[in-house]
Amino acid sequence: MKRIAAFILIFSLLCVGAATYADGSISDTVPVSTLSAIPLYDGTDYVVLQNNQPDFFVWQISSTPYVLFSRLDALGRTGAAMACLGPETLPTQARGSMGNVYPSGWQATQYDNLGEDRYLYNRSHVIAFMLCGDNATPENLFTGTGYLNTGSMVIFESQVADYISRTKNHVIYRCTPIYAGDNLVASGVQMEAYSVEDRGALCFNVFAFNIQPGIVIDYATGKSVQEGAEASATNVDRSGPQATEAPKVTYVLNTNTKKFHYPSCSSVKDIKDKHRKNFYGTREEAIAAGYAPCGRCHP
Repeated sequence: MKRIAAFILIFSLLCVGAATYADGSISDTVPVSTLSAIPLYDGTDYVVLQNNQPDFFVWQISSTPYVLFSRLDALGRTGAAMACLGPETLPTQARGSMGNVYPSGWQATQYDNLGEDRYLYNRSHVIAFMLCGDNATPENLFTGTGYLNTGSMVIFESQVADYISRTKNHVIYRCTPIYAGDNLVASGVQMEAYSVEDRGALCFNVFAFNIQPGIVIDYATGKSVQEGAEASATNVDRSGPQATEAPKVTYVLNTNTKKFHYPSCSSVKDIKDKHRKNFYGTREEAIAAGYAPCGRCHP
């Protein structure tokens, strides 16, 4: 009852005008999502959760448009955003600049093999500009890889945008960046959608991994290195170039062969569950623990 009352209070404030934008906490309307319920990254860009069924309450299904962002948490991290999207929320103006927003874990890191601008990270929208017209609200931007932002997320964002443009119907939509512990960079985002007027003709619940193939990310800080390289990145911020330290990352250990692997290594799927163990630390710490680097992925 407390959760319902909290949502109704927030929702009533939003309903004053169509497509009202508000900065508020939606913690009472978001189910607790943890990485423990999400499979380990195995080279697949996203995974389907709960048989693709979103976790909305019946009373959250409404055709009254709104967009609601969470407040930044104590670590400055971007939280979940929830909306009823429709023709009223689609953008009517061109996008502007976002360069003055620095989400938690932001690093202006470049690699030569990452396309034209070479940047690892994007200022990623929790709810895409194409869906709500919001451009540079800090509570709507998180540190996401270009691979996530312009790849996995766009697949599902485009489905929603195309559906609304075609049907003029409304979609209940929620996107939740999920962090491990006190990490400043999200491990990925949970994306949920349910179309209102036709009772779920458009419906999904997925988790998209915040990864970049070939790059090892320290999710605690946002620093990164190329796979197999000690310090090949050029980290640039407003104070100038910075050296990159070897980050602590998650490796997968094979307690039988005493090898350690990147989670994206093709050998990982062949490790039996009883021999598989996650290890968070540096390469040197894994070796000191008695494990040798995999000869296939060369961690």
